[in-house]
Amino acid sequence: MPAILSASYREVCMWQEQVPRDDRAVGDLPDGVDVLVVGAGYCGLGAADGAASAGADVLVLDKEPLGWGASSRNGGMVIPELKAGPEKLAKKIGDLAHRLYEEVEEAFDHTEDLVAQMDCDYRRSGQLYLAHTPRHTPYLRDLAAELQRSGQAVHFLDAAAVTARTGSTAFDSAIFYEKVGGLHPAKFHDGMAKRALAAGAAVHDRTGVTGIRSRAGGFEVETTRGRVRASQVIVGTNAYMDSAVPDLAKRILPINSYIIATEPLTQEQRDVIGPQMMVDTKNLLFYWRLTADGRMIFGGRNRLDPVDIPVARDFLYDNMVRIHPQLQGVAIDYAWTGFVAMTLDRLPHVGTIDGVWYATGCNGTGVSLNGWLGHRLGHVVTGQAPPPAFAELKHPSIPLKPLSPSYVPLVGRYFALQDRR
Repeated sequence: MPAILSASYREVCMWQEQVPRDDRAVGDLPDGVDVLVVGAGYCGLGAADGAASAGADVLVLDKEPLGWGASSRNGGMVIPELKAGPEKLAKKIGDLAHRLYEEVEEAFDHTEDLVAQMDCDYRRSGQLYLAHTPRHTPYLRDLAAELQRSGQAVHFLDAAAVTARTGSTAFDSAIFYEKVGGLHPAKFHDGMAKRALAAGAAVHDRTGVTGIRSRAGGFEVETTRGRVRASQVIVGTNAYMDSAVPDLAKRILPINSYIIATEPLTQEQRDVIGPQMMVDTKNLLFYWRLTADGRMIFGGRNRLDPVDIPVARDFLYDNMVRIHPQLQGVAIDYAWTGFVAMTLDRLPHVGTIDGVWYATGCNGTGVSLNGWLGHRLGHVVTGQAPPPAFAELKHPSIPLKPLSPSYVPLVGRYFALQDRR
């Protein structure tokens, strides 16, 4: 059904509008630095904080205005998980799976330490992973048992328990994860930027990196505002990768995700829906939650190729009121889109290409992990820590990446057919 739009409806990111930023493209670039970071999102700012806190001279460059990218566009869900459960992952990669999950937990704890020092509307409210169809209930029951065996605080819920928590009768079962939180992503990003600056890093936005070349003692980085020498380079652009490191771009598939935000709900509506984060089990999944100011945000997609925002908006609104019929008639204030960085194996990756460090590919769960991976790389390049376990994973390329605009829509249609079964 067509979405009901408020008088103030606009197709801009709500989070970004609520946190205006100063222009950081001021002053000349330095001739040289110890560490140059490409990308001023969670990963890049985490890297800058880690390296600058270790005493390095750090420069962060971003081609867009500060806070423009995915770090301020996402759903604000702080989720310590990977796409595969620990036992299933261990069957593929052995003991490395256990170490990856340890780092995911460490990233969550690191994020909670950070948000305790920021005003970013953080609340540990848990998450429901909801069975899109009754056929998924056995899977969720088995996954809950697997996660419990690994020590995670999760609970399997039947349909009645799901309805009691959410007011929705759309789901047959769910897993409730205790250790998940929600925050205001742009406020969190702003807090990370302030930490990096306070640690001594320089941050310049509206400054694109167009090339990185090895040279004696490090690298020469070509930018839209001149050249900079650097002893070490870290790339943290994630889904917003361009031609600066072409071999990395081959390993990432940027996929659009869309979000709508309602007008503030009544207290009664909020109480029925509950404070938890919510995600369903579809391939083309939905994710939704209440914000600190009482709005519902509802995100997802019904295909993998881009669509116009009004098309996605109406699709999301229709499914929001299907799941929560009490929201029928609630108006939409905002609709926007952004990219998620997908990898072939659906795992995050860390590594080097021609000596350049990178971290990327959190596949939609990067609010805590991206910042921690960046912070760890800041310590790696300054000799303060070894590479994370994620660096031991082989990072596969996307097959026939130049042809992806042709075949990705077909994959999306297949996923959509599977989801309708």
